[in-house]
Amino acid sequence: MNNKLTELLAEVFEIKVSDIKIDLTKEDIDGWDSLTQMDLVTSIEKEFDVELEMLEIVEMTSIEKIIEILKSKGVDIGA
Repeated sequence: MNNKLTELLAEVFEIKVSDIKIDLTKEDIDGWDSLTQMDLVTSIEKEFDVELEMLEIVEMTSIEKIIEILKSKGVDIGA
């Protein structure tokens, strides 16, 4: 996962960069609610210059799924 995405996730979820792991899910992050989800979507769209579809937004329930969706949009996320 690239640094830009890790830093974005840490900022949106208000957690340390070192706490961002690929296997984190919505249930693992206390502050990941519907308002945070919309902040996440807005931040991702702006940072990576992509437009997310409603189904993709709904499917964003884990860091792994976020990475998968970004890769499908052609974003280079790295390993």
